[in-house]
Amino acid sequence: MKIVIHTWTHNFNIDKKHIKKYNYYNETNFFFGLGDLIRSTIKLFYLSKKMNFRLIVDIQLHPISHFLKNEKHEYSDLVLKNKDNIDYVCYGAVEDYVNQHNDNEIMFILTNDFCEEQNINNECKDFIKKILTPKHDYELFIQRKMKTIPYSNFNILHYRLNDEEFLKKKSSVVFEEVYDNLQKNKEWNDILITDTSKFKQFVFLKNNPVFMFDIKICHLGLSKNHDEIRDTLFEFFLITKCSKIKTYCKIHEMSGFVKWISKIYDIPIHKI
Repeated sequence: MKIVIHTWTHNFNIDKKHIKKYNYYNETNFFFGLGDLIRSTIKLFYLSKKMNFRLIVDIQLHPISHFLKNEKHEYSDLVLKNKDNIDYVCYGAVEDYVNQHNDNEIMFILTNDFCEEQNINNECKDFIKKILTPKHDYELFIQRKMKTIPYSNFNILHYRLNDEEFLKKKSSVVFEEVYDNLQKNKEWNDILITDTSKFKQFVFLKNNPVFMFDIKICHLGLSKNHDEIRDTLFEFFLITKCSKIKTYCKIHEMSGFVKWISKIYDIPIHKI
């Protein structure tokens, strides 16, 4: 049986001939957040059933592994030895890539391929949840921060605005327009989450009574900073415990960060 090891990592090999073949070539796109990794893992989960290969997800090379249980498997050491040999497989190319390998071959890949599954079954949900299991100490950190929330039940008010802040570029977002949307959609038990710390500052200076955490924000596909990753991952687990998600996104139809939480953890989500 073929073995596909979906290796979550920041470092992977990009074959320009490969991505040109599939009409996917944009050098600015080669960093993938947690939503991308979850989506593509779901794709591989269902593909493994269809194509009869064994799927292993290995997170040891990704910075989030400091905070998540990193269960060993029989190929863990081999993944570490091949940390510089992880192939990036682009949209729509995974099936071809697997077919090009012989039986009993081990493939080390990183993909952000799209998932076409609309109704994810419980087996797949449990598969993803097992990957995203906090270590004991980190679970205690999450619980301590959760205790500071002033509501027994809460909603998430989520704003995905741009990547400029992560890429150290000047933001093109007009915060006043986004703030108007917040005013129209906020409820008394909302918690504000955004990818843009400057928007949090903007809201804070408005003396707007919306709860938010004073934490560091990062893109999990770019940052290697311990505290930034810890805090951003905390927001992920915070969202998994909410009653509903209200989300606003300027750069996609919907942010994958919240979309896949909604699907995996069965939380209602509404675009605002």
